Amino acid sequence: MTGSASFPRHRDDSPPGAAGEAVIGSITVPPRSRRAPVRRTPFPLTGAHPPLFAVVAAHGGAGATTLARWWAHAADGGRAWPGSPDTTQRVVLAARTCMPGLVAAADRLREWRAGLTPGGVTVTALVLTPVRPGRLPASVRRYRDTITDLLDPAAVFNLGWHDELIALEPGDLAVYTPFDPLPRHRRWRGVPALTVSAPIEAARAGAAITALIAASRRLPSTHES
Repeated sequence: MTGSASFPRHRDDSPPGAAGEAVIGSITVPPRSRRAPVRRTPFPLTGAHPPLFAVVAAHGGAGATTLARWWAHAADGGRAWPGSPDTTQRVVLAARTCMPGLVAAADRLREWRAGLTPGGVTVTALVLTPVRPGRLPASVRRYRDTITDLLDPAAVFNLGWHDELIALEPGDLAVYTPFDPLPRHRRWRGVPALTVSAPIEAARAGAAITALIAASRRLPSTHES
C-alpha cells in the first residue's frame, strides 16, 4: 500500500459499533459528530504555484496553516475535506503528536479508508508536529506507530519543534518552493531563521510529498466514486 493509494467507496449503512461508531467493511469509523466537514468551493489560484495538494488539519491547532505557508505549492484546507474537483483533492493531513491529535488523525484516515470522503479525495501523507520540545511519552509513541497501519510509513513525516514559531505570524515565514535546493542549517544574527528559510525537515517533507504525488500519477487509479 502506498500513501496515495485509493480504496473502494462504501455506503454508511453498516450496524453501529461501540460508542456510536460504525463498522464499514473491516474499518471502524468515527460517529458523524467526529467526522470532518466538506469544503465545496475550489481553492484560490492566486499564488505563483497552483496548489498541488491541500493541507487539512485533523483537529484545531494542528499546524496546517504553518505547513501550507512553508510549502508554496500547498493550499490551506482548514479542517475540511476538499470537495470541489475544480482544484486539487489531494490531501496532506496535519496533526500534533499528542493523544488527542493522533486520535483525530486516525479518525480522518479511517473516514478516507472507509470511503466516507468526497469522491476524488486522496490522502497522500500525514505530517506530525510536536506540542512541545523533548521526548514523547511511551504511550504516545506507541499510538503514533499504530497510525502507520492506516497509511504507508513512507508517507508519515515527523517534524521538529521550533521555538521561533511562538513569536512569528504565518505571513512572516519563509517559503519552500518545489525543486528549490534544500535549505541549510544556519544561524542568522538578529534575524529569525524561519523568516529566511523553511526548516530543512519541512523542506524535505515537501519534496518527498511532491515525489509521492508524481509517482501516483504514473500508476493506474483504482478509486471508485
